[in-house]
Order: sequence, then structure tokens, then C-alpha cells
Amino acid sequence: MINICKFTFVEKFSSQFAYNAGVIVAAYGLYLHHVTLALAYLLYAYVSIFLLVRYTICPRCLHLLVAGDCLNLPPSIMKRIISKNRRGPLDLTEKVIFVSALYGTLIIPLYWLSSHFFLLCLFIVLFGGNLVYLNTYFCRNCANQECIQNRNDNLNVKPI
Repeated sequence: MINICKFTFVEKFSSQFAYNAGVIVAAYGLYLHHVTLALAYLLYAYVSIFLLVRYTICPRCLHLLVAGDCLNLPPSIMKRIISKNRRGPLDLTEKVIFVSALYGTLIIPLYWLSSHFFLLCLFIVLFGGNLVYLNTYFCRNCANQECIQNRNDNLNVKPI
């Protein structure tokens, strides 16, 4: 049986800081081109991550539901946000939401940031670094076997 870990303050802070700072850097870079681009990107980034949290992996997360902890928000808030009727493997729509939220938020601003080298590098370090960190550290230790990013070889828990 896998040990369902709790997250440290540093893990929670660094993950949230890197995500939000990356989105803000990208929005600023887009703002330098046009204010509408920046607003559309902010809307996309935060609506898509809300949909990811509400409908995809978070309602199936053993860290939240069993260990009472969350990497994203305080567990009491997260438990109110998540959809209560999501269980089992992700369906195609949920997989599209998941991939779009994480990787769309990364890919969308790259074209416009390419004309601002410093902002591009800062965005890649913050947002891209956060995705690499998630994939190489968190996903290797995650107890959520329904997540399409899970890379935990020791996972031996039953689905919730």
C-alpha cells in the first residue's frame, strides 16, 4: 500500500508561486502586444485551471480525500470546489480539460513572448519549471492513480 503524503508549506508555496507568477509574466508580455490578449489569456489560464480542479484529478485525489491535504488550495476550500460525482478513470473530455489547462497555458503565450526575450525566459523558468517539477517530483510520488500524469511506480491503491 502506498503512503499518501501531505505536502510541506514550501512545496505548496513554490508550486503556487511558480504557476501564478508565470501566468502573470505571460499576461504582462501579452499586454505589451494588446490588452485584450492579456485579459483573454488570464481568463483562459484561470478558468481552465478551475475546470481542471473541479472536474478532473482533484475529485479523485487521495491526498485531498484521504490525507486531507492539497497542493493547490486549503483542503476546506478545495472540498467545496470539487465535483462530488467524479470517480474512476478520466473520460475524454476530462483528459482534454487537463491537458488544455496545463499545457495550453504554457503554449499559448510563447508566440507573443518570443519578441520579449527576458519575459520569455522568465516565463519558461517559472511556468515551465513548475511543470517539470510537477512531473519529476510530485507525479512520481502521487497517490492519485487516475491522473494521466501519474508516474508513481509504487502505486498499489484501489480507485476511490
